[in-house]
Amino acid sequence: MKVLVLGATGYIGGAVVEKLREHGHDVAAVVRGEKVVPGVTDVRQGDLSDPATIEVTSDIDAVVHAAQLTGDEAVDLEAIGKLTVKPLVYVSGVWVLGPVDGGHEESPTDPIALVGYRPKVERLVVDAGGTVVRPGVVHGRGSGIAALLRSQAAERGQGVYVSDGTVPTWSFVHIDDLAELIVAVVEKGEKGAVYHGITEEGVPLNEVAKAAARSAGVDPSVNAWPVEEAAELLGRPFADALALSQRVGSERTRAALGWNPSRPGILADLVEGSYLGSL
Repeated sequence: MKVLVLGATGYIGGAVVEKLREHGHDVAAVVRGEKVVPGVTDVRQGDLSDPATIEVTSDIDAVVHAAQLTGDEAVDLEAIGKLTVKPLVYVSGVWVLGPVDGGHEESPTDPIALVGYRPKVERLVVDAGGTVVRPGVVHGRGSGIAALLRSQAAERGQGVYVSDGTVPTWSFVHIDDLAELIVAVVEKGEKGAVYHGITEEGVPLNEVAKAAARSAGVDPSVNAWPVEEAAELLGRPFADALALSQRVGSERTRAALGWNPSRPGILADLVEGSYLGSL
């Protein structure tokens, strides 16, 4: 198959490009500016903030949208409308479910402010016969939110997590397991389906903060970072997202696609994996 990837130079998109090529697929990448996508010769200019610049040509068999939304609802919905001329896999996220304990692929959406209109994007994709993949918090390759927690630990001299007065739990997925799931969805996903990319359903954030401190080589004690204080540095929507507590599963996805994630969990990845030496 020839797969058009949006967000090909990003954290998730870059890993998806690698896995698609490993599975024998041809890749075309949409980029802004003069960017290079390793291993890809078909690099096309386009910008999601201007949907007119995005073209899905006749040689494309499927599309993966792994790029960040623009923040303009009308523009993002217009772009999705252009992309659904071919089978589309849209990479969303479990934050669309809001605070949930026991969430699954058919749970109703209750989005936090940071992803407020993303359920509308998902619905447009599903109604057009595309598929949606919702990752948990993505870690691995020394990047993502886990890197933020590690850098905060290094700066403060101890572990820290954002809290509204309780200890949140997060659902996690390793970037390489997620990329393999997305390839499986491209190859055999059911039209109109929603899939969850989750390898660990509910890890307490105080344990993650402790692991981040150990990874950074500082005091492994942990301190809660009040959401109001975090908002001053990170902005209120992102701070609220970091304080969100979720427990989300992927049992239906695993059964439907035969997805068997195998990479290290978040604690092991921080303490003895990809985050060591990343500061």
